[in-house]
Amino acid sequence: MLLRSRRALASPAPAPFRTRLVRLAPVGLALFAASVAAAQTPGPARPVADPAAAEAAFDRAREQFDGALYAPAERAFTAFLARYPRHARAPEALYLQAEAGLAQGDADEAALRFAQFETAYPTHPLASRARLALGRYYYATGDYDRAETALLDAIARPGPPSFSAEASYLLGQTALQQGRPEAAASAFEDAAVAETPIAPAALYAMATVYVTTGDAILAADAFAQLAERYPASPENADVRLALAEALVRSGRYAEAAREIERRRPDLAGDDAERANLLLGEMRLRLGDAQGAVAPLEAVPSQSPYVRRAQLALGRAAWERGDAEAAVPSLQTARAGLHDAIGHEAGYYEGLALAQTGRLGEAEARLSETSARRPDGAYADAALLELGMLRYTRRTYAEAADAFELVLSNYPTSPYAGEAARMMGESFAALGDAARAGEAFAQAEALGTATAETRAEVAFQDAYALFRAERYPEATPALLAVAEADPTGPRAGEALFWAGESAFRANRFAQAEDILAGFVDRFPDHRLADAGRYVLAWTHFKRRDYAAAAAGFERFLSAYTRSTELVPYYADALLRLGDSYYALRRFEEARQVYARVPAATRDRQGGDYALFQTAQAFSGQGRADDALAAYARLLVEYPRSDLYAQALVARGALLSARGDNEEAIAEYERVLEERASSPAAVRALVGIGDGRANQERYPEAEQAYQLALQRYPNSPLAADALDGLTAALEAQGRGDEVDGIVANVEMRVSDPDALARIRFARAQAALSAGDDSLAVVRLERILSAAPPPDVEPDALLALAGAHVSTGRPGEAVRVLRRLQSRFPDNPLASEAELQLIDALLASGDAEAARNVAARYPATYPGDPERAAAALALEARALRTLGRDAEADDRLRQLLERYPDSAAASATRRDRPDLAGPEDTPDEDDDDQ
Repeated sequence: MLLRSRRALASPAPAPFRTRLVRLAPVGLALFAASVAAAQTPGPARPVADPAAAEAAFDRAREQFDGALYAPAERAFTAFLARYPRHARAPEALYLQAEAGLAQGDADEAALRFAQFETAYPTHPLASRARLALGRYYYATGDYDRAETALLDAIARPGPPSFSAEASYLLGQTALQQGRPEAAASAFEDAAVAETPIAPAALYAMATVYVTTGDAILAADAFAQLAERYPASPENADVRLALAEALVRSGRYAEAAREIERRRPDLAGDDAERANLLLGEMRLRLGDAQGAVAPLEAVPSQSPYVRRAQLALGRAAWERGDAEAAVPSLQTARAGLHDAIGHEAGYYEGLALAQTGRLGEAEARLSETSARRPDGAYADAALLELGMLRYTRRTYAEAADAFELVLSNYPTSPYAGEAARMMGESFAALGDAARAGEAFAQAEALGTATAETRAEVAFQDAYALFRAERYPEATPALLAVAEADPTGPRAGEALFWAGESAFRANRFAQAEDILAGFVDRFPDHRLADAGRYVLAWTHFKRRDYAAAAAGFERFLSAYTRSTELVPYYADALLRLGDSYYALRRFEEARQVYARVPAATRDRQGGDYALFQTAQAFSGQGRADDALAAYARLLVEYPRSDLYAQALVARGALLSARGDNEEAIAEYERVLEERASSPAAVRALVGIGDGRANQERYPEAEQAYQLALQRYPNSPLAADALDGLTAALEAQGRGDEVDGIVANVEMRVSDPDALARIRFARAQAALSAGDDSLAVVRLERILSAAPPPDVEPDALLALAGAHVSTGRPGEAVRVLRRLQSRFPDNPLASEAELQLIDALLASGDAEAARNVAARYPATYPGDPERAAAALALEARALRTLGRDAEADDRLRQLLERYPDSAAASATRRDRPDLAGPEDTPDEDDDDQ
């Protein structure tokens, strides 16, 4: 499972800005006269010797000033002031004298005259302009403290808005020189308020200050005002992409895209290339991956922005879901470099490679991305994705290492919580429950652990018991997880593993209940197929073959053939065939077995299916077909583990129809071709049986003896001993049997094999009618802790022997021991019927009735035995004097199980309870 990155596209680096200082030339006389006329309060005329001459002298000086003849003008104003120092025009003459000197570059002298003007005429309307001129002078000479004082005074003096705006603009530039960008921005903002010639420059300067200080939103607003209020200004043209980039930095991507599209037609060269790059990136950010392609492809290959453009093209292909197309663009952007662009490109290249199935390359790229630039913006994300990829590839230890690096190297990363959670998952997959719990606790501390995580910890603790094969403890622990959060993410899985635990603990009834609930509640769970499979197996293990067949049919009908999840298809077919076979539905069994070879590519299970096909033919009485099927197995699967068993089975068929020599030949092939096979002992016993059938008892004796000598611990040693006993007795040497048995028992090293031999001897005593000897032998077996495949049979046989010797109470005790120790054993249902009989024989009819009444519900899979239980319940009720209820049970028997042996016996014994259609024919007794 790979995560989609939530990283934003890297913000583009700012283009360099020019800090514009507007040169303010002297104001023309017309503008100056207009400003004076608007602001000056006329005073009383001062008498002069020749007023007309004074006015003429001033006018001549002004004409020279307006004509840019600054040197003559300065001399003329100097002469005028010398001759007419108190004339009404004297303040203007002094001011223009200073302006003329400044225009000639004599800044120091001009400053002195502006200062003189300020001192002599502090309330004059031109005082603010003098202050402004003085501030400009101090700024130009680098005397920023005095410039600030003069400019603040100019702003404080009343005057035209253009003067105040100019003073504020220069005050802002002064503050920049003093290293006070906030004060500069405030001054520029004041300069831009009024619609004055300096306002565009002030807006541009304010925007550049905000760009420098990183206030992208304010910069964008300032550039936007400039574009809106002064679209034709040189400053707006000089902005180029500055507004767009400020909008990008402020996160206003749609506005940035519109601004780029508006500016793009007027741009050329580097600006045009950068505009295409930014437009493509903005469209990508806005979710228009397809629309991003054209401008990005317009960035030329020789452009300094080509790697950025290829990175964005790779991202666009990734966003469109075309990982294959993303890889080459991202490789070009990476270009073997590990700068910020190469770092980001390497990260996305790793994701794209993983999507295309090139998992090894993806792992290498993500590992390189995190290792080569550990301080990069994508290093933590690359490590997380590396861990995810390794987890997907089931290299859980390496995945845990990657997740642990995220936590140790980037503890404050937004991915730390996810890394802790996945580290827990990795340790859980490794079976390290302790470290998984620690990781999940860390995830909880990081805020990524929810109730689901706590449930995960509980699940992992319980599942650890299962992995440790502590199945009796695992079952309740897993059930507790499922019950604690019935709709949680682990509820279904916990139920499945609880059922599996019960199954492995041989608690098949409990496993059936749990798994049936799991499949019912979670029919679409990823383990549902496995649940149906194991559920069918619970029936098969209990030898409830009808239910097993139905279970495997349900599994096969719902199975999705996903070999990743449940690779059990061929096995389910085999078990379905085996269930039909056990139910003697041989034709159906053969049809299922025929489907097995095609179920897997390597014909897995084909040899077993062919073997069972032969067995089914044999069950149908079709010996020739069975022999042919076994012969096919020998040819088609010469290396099969069933090869020797097929030879033995052929021998048994040939022997059964009297072809003893041919049978013996098959058995001898086993000894020649598969001497080390477990079937060799069966072949020796078969040879002995064949010779015994031919009444060649010495040769039979020799084969049996050889079987006992070579395989004293085999389960078939008991059969060999039975055959040897019969052969010796046929030769009149029965008195040798006990000595031979004692000798064999001394040589048996396996206690289980010894128990089987002794059980065979007990069965021989029962067959001979010596029940008392059988009781002694069976009790000896049971006192020595026999194996599970012997103990239930021994208990059932002992119960029968007790009944035969007139001790039904002992039989009841033994049968209850069988039921308590082996509740899921296939013999439990037979033991229940015998228990009813024994209780009746011991005089406890009420207990017998209770056991019989619950039998059909406890063992619903066998109609013959359910019918027998109803007959026994009727017998118990009649013993209790409850004849009407007894007759009612018999009627139920006839209705529910009309084809059973118990129903036939009831119709024969109680024809009055049968309807006309159930009246027995005259020859019923012969059926």
